Amino acid sequence: MGTFERIRKISPYALVAFAIIFVGFMVASDADISNLIRQGQDYRTAVIGKINGEKILYKNFEEEVREQIEQQRKQSTTENMDIDESQVRKSLWAEKVEEILLNQEAKKMGTRVTDEEILDVLLDNPPDYLRKPFTDSAGNFQRQAYLEIITNPDVIYKRLPNTVPQEEKRRIVEQFKKDLINIEKYLRKEHMLNSIRTLVAIASSFASPTYAKLKYIKDNSIADVRAIFFDLKDIPDKSVSVTEEEIKQYYEENKQFYPEKPRRKIKYAIFKIVPSQQDTNLVQKSINKFAEELSKLTDISERSKLFEKKFKEYNGEISDFKLAKDLPSQLAAYITTTPIGQVVGPIQTSDGVYFIRLEDIRKGENEVVRASHILIEFGNNKDSALAFAKEILAKAKKGEEFETLARKYSQDKGSAMNGGDLGYFGKGMMVKPFEDACFAAKPGEIIGPIETQFGYHIIKIYDKKSDEYKYSFIKFAPTVSRTTERILARNAKMLKEKVEKGTPFESAAKEFNVVARTTDFFERTRPVLGSNYLTSLAFEAKVGEVLEPFELKNQGIIVAQVVDERKGGFTPLEDLREKIKFTLMKRKKLDLLEKKANEVYNRIKNIGTLQAVQQIDSTLNFHDWHDIRNNGFITGFGQDYAFTEKIFLVPMNSIVPPFRGERGYYIFEVYRRVVPDEVTVKNEWRKSYNNIVSNWRQSAYMLWFNKVKESAEIKDYRYKFYRDF
Repeated sequence: MGTFERIRKISPYALVAFAIIFVGFMVASDADISNLIRQGQDYRTAVIGKINGEKILYKNFEEEVREQIEQQRKQSTTENMDIDESQVRKSLWAEKVEEILLNQEAKKMGTRVTDEEILDVLLDNPPDYLRKPFTDSAGNFQRQAYLEIITNPDVIYKRLPNTVPQEEKRRIVEQFKKDLINIEKYLRKEHMLNSIRTLVAIASSFASPTYAKLKYIKDNSIADVRAIFFDLKDIPDKSVSVTEEEIKQYYEENKQFYPEKPRRKIKYAIFKIVPSQQDTNLVQKSINKFAEELSKLTDISERSKLFEKKFKEYNGEISDFKLAKDLPSQLAAYITTTPIGQVVGPIQTSDGVYFIRLEDIRKGENEVVRASHILIEFGNNKDSALAFAKEILAKAKKGEEFETLARKYSQDKGSAMNGGDLGYFGKGMMVKPFEDACFAAKPGEIIGPIETQFGYHIIKIYDKKSDEYKYSFIKFAPTVSRTTERILARNAKMLKEKVEKGTPFESAAKEFNVVARTTDFFERTRPVLGSNYLTSLAFEAKVGEVLEPFELKNQGIIVAQVVDERKGGFTPLEDLREKIKFTLMKRKKLDLLEKKANEVYNRIKNIGTLQAVQQIDSTLNFHDWHDIRNNGFITGFGQDYAFTEKIFLVPMNSIVPPFRGERGYYIFEVYRRVVPDEVTVKNEWRKSYNNIVSNWRQSAYMLWFNKVKESAEIKDYRYKFYRDF
């Protein structure tokens, strides 16, 4: 029996322990098993996708999803880590598509991974995740112990403590054997993928020395240019006209440059899942009842008893000790001024209505300050800003209301609207001069002007403390009731039925007080309204068909109708008309500029230099550009690849006849050009060559793979199993 076959038969625990946790198959949270049942499919044979006819089984796919999720949980330091399963599925789908396509391409190329290559990795060059469990504290790899375990898992059976039952020992060893099979598969896949990636990168990244030398010269050449520029923008649109016949002719001659994949368009309306007025009224009744009962009680202990009763009834919450700066901003003023045991409320906030009871106060180690400020920025005159700040300080100290002054004068607009209030803050939260001034002052003081990099500050100190607060609260906020959910679902269903019976979508939507909208045309690979599921349903349906209502994540219940389709081919003229019109107008404007540029050139061509021309006629649009490179960009001017290319092709110190660029016409002269000499090129071009090869290798694989993927027949059936993918 060969060594590799022996390893296969008696494979020990390795990859699972060192890298990947393999777990039993469990049905996923949002996997639509009921959908499978309705379709009469067996989950063990159901197909989630086909790549050039090769099937991806739902069962296998979901097993791998479970494995990856379990692995993420094992690696996480956070207990009960919330994992986005839909993101795991998206990533795994992309991996599976790539893996299958590469395997198929490998077969075409004759690329294969031999048993000897895998043995070399397992026995002679194990990766770090296999070496780590056999590496001592000094960093020494215990090769003999590793080989003994890898090639003979029965050793593990003998080394397990006697307290482990024999049946459990046998189970562990058998699991080791299964796991090494997975190790082999993993290593084989990675080795094959790396081989084909390298092969493609090398095959696609050849660069000739001549090209490298020319690129080095191009990248390291600069020029100074004087020019008279004739700008397209100077020609009004009304000066040129484009006929429908010209547009059609251009389209017919160039439509091959505008390919289009199959597309769909839908009309839709969304029923937002928000509390109804009835839900809001119900909560308000509870708030009013609690507030009324509380208002009748003046004794602190009686109010506390009522709070405890409501606390249980409405599932109140207890917050642990917090510094004033860490309290919810809209509740902080109530919590910090309430006696222990006292109940306050109702308190209206942006996220609900609160009733609060202060449970305890303790002294903390970190002091915090509550302050307001008025900021006067330096502007153009620092002395004037200082004088103005002193005027405002004087007004505040004379008794004018600080909050009013802040709203009127402070240039910190964020805090000004709140009367300059910055809330509570601790040390390290403000710039040093501001912080030092606040912590050195006493509550009630108005200080300033304090200079920081932002300007001058006038500051009012309201409070200083190191207290920490523990409080309980009951929060009332409208929630969507089951009744509201049923009404929304019913209305969505009724809208679908009305449209199916012939009512125009817009009219039917209006009856239910929802807005009808229409998407642009979209391809199958684009998630419309952020949903791949909706895109897939739209492509599976016929034009005119109304999709079954469903909840669109974070948006509501959607009702959608497929209203148009395009089979693919060329983009229709109607979609390109404005773009073509713009292109033709640009051409005609350039033609007009050409005539003007030639007239100017004929007048100045014998003067000698553009510098001399400028002294004679300064009305022309002159430019003097320095250190231009052949990269399409001119600093302070913009982009024109045709022009920067031309600059390095013409003779120096002579006026070049009108040149048609992308933005207009140029009459120009190159009066300085720095190009690397032959010695420099000879010594340095190889660096350019190495960079070219390196960059090409990095991009070659993706370019190649994208072409393979585009030409592949990929059948994606995920919409049959998941709502979110």
